[in-house]
Amino acid sequence: MKSTEETLKDLKKDLLRIGSTNQRDYDLLRRKGQVLSTTICRRLKQSWPEVVEKTGVKF
Repeated sequence: MKSTEETLKDLKKDLLRIGSTNQRDYDLLRRKGQVLSTTICRRLKQSWPEVVEKTGVKF
């Protein structure tokens, strides 16, 4: 399992690629083999808005 820092770093790259911080958009446009947003939230024990805030991405 990835560390919190690695998870946030990978998530930030994907959010920038997708161009949205919307949870639904992430789940629809994530790459094959990536975990769902709900899994990320469960691992980090935070809500989606809190996880996105930690990545530092703003649109």
